Amino acid sequence: MNLLKREAGGSLAEDRRVQALGVVAVLALAAVPFTTTDALTGLILTGLVYIMLGVSWDLIAGYAGQISLGHAAFFGMGAFVSAWLTTPGGAGLPPSAQLPLLAAILVGGIAAALIALVIGPIIFRLTGHYFAIGTLALAAVIELVMLDRRDLTGGATGYYINADIGLGEMISHGDMMFLLTLLATVITVAVTYYIVKGPAGLGMKAIHDDEDAASSLGVNPLKYKMYAFVVSSFFAGLAGALYAHHSLYINAQSTLAVTWTVDSLIVVILGGMGTFVGSFFGAALFLLLDNGLSAIVGGLATTVEGILIILFIIFLPSGLYGLIEDNLVEEISGSGADTDVDADAEIAND
Repeated sequence: MNLLKREAGGSLAEDRRVQALGVVAVLALAAVPFTTTDALTGLILTGLVYIMLGVSWDLIAGYAGQISLGHAAFFGMGAFVSAWLTTPGGAGLPPSAQLPLLAAILVGGIAAALIALVIGPIIFRLTGHYFAIGTLALAAVIELVMLDRRDLTGGATGYYINADIGLGEMISHGDMMFLLTLLATVITVAVTYYIVKGPAGLGMKAIHDDEDAASSLGVNPLKYKMYAFVVSSFFAGLAGALYAHHSLYINAQSTLAVTWTVDSLIVVILGGMGTFVGSFFGAALFLLLDNGLSAIVGGLATTVEGILIILFIIFLPSGLYGLIEDNLVEEISGSGADTDVDADAEIAND
């Protein structure tokens, strides 16, 4: 039975029932810090961070077709730059470098985007698997440099962050960070949706399908790759800054570890690549597997989780979003085709 309807070429997000469900979900999440334990609040915050990482990674990989394995580097740099600005003394910086927490978190995201802006023209000289390997190498180099700079990162001891945005006894620092992370997640999804549905999104899809053909039609591949790379890195850095200031402790070995990239990739694969809504389902399923299996199979949790993910990729390659779309969504004819023609013409004239 089809519960939802979607215009040909449209998105489920345009369905008013889906929009209403999204508003209800956001309101329910906003109540989490005041109705649950700190442990559960922290777990759900991690899920929101995974959604931000999944949505941002899907923009560069799922839509622009550039498989980046360096997402962890931008996540980690956003975390450290924001930590240096709220706790400059730990890195030997002068007190005048200190910024308010909100400004520091924003600067963390901007710093990650600037790194992407500088290295983008160089790394995009590589294509296909070479690009993926290049971004993985970049992340490894940044991790090694940061590990070596004990004066900036604290080395193996880590970096303790001194920040408090709580409102006295009414709302603790952790609760405020949860609400900020929820707000950032909503902004990440909204901005990504706007980009994907606009001319820039069509340009990314064009180079994803056939870069040479898109280039022959007047689409500038480097422009759209850079667009996706910089925006994706900004949101990864923002997620890192929020996560760091919730935990109030970061360590170069864990914060810059490639596991953040792998987890982002798994979230997108489980939810459905190229469908930013899929990251919601992917993050929820990943958290369930990551935390629930330990209680059932104990020390074999990681092994069972890996096997389940492999089976998922083999038998459900379009992810949970594809499963929902196949069974619950009816595609109807609409005016989407006309809109695409107009947008294509806009890209060609760009």
